[in-house]
Amino acid sequence: MRHTILAVFLASFTLPALAESPPFHAAVTRLTVQDATAPIDTAVFYPTQAPETPWHAGPFIVDASRDAPFIDNRSFPVVLLSHGRGGGPLSHRELATALARNGFVVVVPTHVGDASGFPAAKTQAQILIDRPRQAEEALNAVLSNPRFAPHVDANRIGMIGYSAGGYTALILAGARPDFGYANQFCTTHDDPASCGRRRTSEAEATLPTAASSVQTASTNLAVWNPPTEPRLKALVLMDPLAVMFNASSFSAIHIPTLLYRPQSDALLSAPRNALAVASGLPVTPQQQIVPGSHFVFIDPCPSQIAADAPLVCEDAPGVDRPAIHRQIENQVADFLHAHL
Repeated sequence: MRHTILAVFLASFTLPALAESPPFHAAVTRLTVQDATAPIDTAVFYPTQAPETPWHAGPFIVDASRDAPFIDNRSFPVVLLSHGRGGGPLSHRELATALARNGFVVVVPTHVGDASGFPAAKTQAQILIDRPRQAEEALNAVLSNPRFAPHVDANRIGMIGYSAGGYTALILAGARPDFGYANQFCTTHDDPASCGRRRTSEAEATLPTAASSVQTASTNLAVWNPPTEPRLKALVLMDPLAVMFNASSFSAIHIPTLLYRPQSDALLSAPRNALAVASGLPVTPQQQIVPGSHFVFIDPCPSQIAADAPLVCEDAPGVDRPAIHRQIENQVADFLHAHL
């Protein structure tokens, strides 16, 4: 029976995507959001009627025109997108661009202290506390910005989170973490990607965008009151970090959720993460299993990066990351249109 269900899920990734052109072009601009810790560099992708002009951001190609004009007399739903550990706004640039073409304003903050190109936060507790606040501040900055405000619909807000971004999204949706529960699990289980203990081999010791330790975080987190974002109407979770949530953590979340997990959970254990979310949410989420492993949800790597980060960039034989991403883009756009 299990193999039959898996085959049904995977079959959705063999069907051809509809060959319809999206209704808009994509644009992107940069917004600096003030924060108590450090300014948050935020990318905002949005629909435009101006022609798209691809450009280079370091090794990345961004297929969204910079600072193109908004579409007059139109407002669009907003999607907050939270990247994973050690990632950044360009880790999911293709998804953000696709959503902008389909009529969404996508807000992608840099999680300072937990992002590529920035000094790491001093403690894991700081990262876990900062992430939800940073995401919420970026959202509020866009909603209140005179340039964006006329073009965004504050009544239609969703969120996407990958890996540690999934933790961020769950917190803002109302999940209540239990870090003592996580500590107990991590003390008794060898689950380095969830718990952050150093692995024995060089390849296993460097998981630059996977989940990391919660074991040293409990002191500060014991008195932390996590923020919630009641304006969220829908969630998309991609192999979320969820080891710090127990069976009752999700009781307050009653919004539609689309949950992705990879076929292989060799890097981030499914039972205490994605599967725990699937079984714990009061409203059963839509679930999709995709070929590949944890990093398959990150955009295909430019050649300049691929050679230096094979763990993140290389997929198993037969895993077509670009094709998987096109399918995910269509599914996510359809899901968000249905619920925002």
